[in-house]
Amino acid sequence: MKKILIITILVMLTSCGYHLRNSNSLAENYPLIKLNIKSQSLLKRPLINVLLSSNVKLTDEMSDKSSELIIHSDTLKKVIQSIGANNQVQEYRLEYDVEYSLADEKKQIVHIEKDYSFDVQQIGGGQSEEITLRKQMAEDMAWAIIRRINNTKSFKNK
Repeated sequence: MKKILIITILVMLTSCGYHLRNSNSLAENYPLIKLNIKSQSLLKRPLINVLLSSNVKLTDEMSDKSSELIIHSDTLKKVIQSIGANNQVQEYRLEYDVEYSLADEKKQIVHIEKDYSFDVQQIGGGQSEEITLRKQMAEDMAWAIIRRINNTKSFKNK
């Protein structure tokens, strides 16, 4: 019975066209990258980790074999989303915008946002939630940049 279930799932997955993403397409197109980003940027560490996990080698110097990934700007804004009956903020939205370019191509902009509730009674919890969200958004942004680069490159190759 278990074998029939597994075979059925496999047939369904293959018939719908499902396939795993090629996680190394960035390394195939850009094997050596010089990262140009401000040292105090929230995005720096997550972006380095994502590049390394994509099998890209990082360099400090430009050469004919390397490409430069420039983070022109990264801004994280906190916007009031809603105010309660007592004129206190109940919900915020974090908006994260990054402008980047790779290998002398035109600048690209990536935007992500997340909402979170805020309870005045739990001021410490709200602040720690915001710090956690900021770190998570930086990781999400790093992956979004890599996906955008992969999609742009695969689109140009077709």
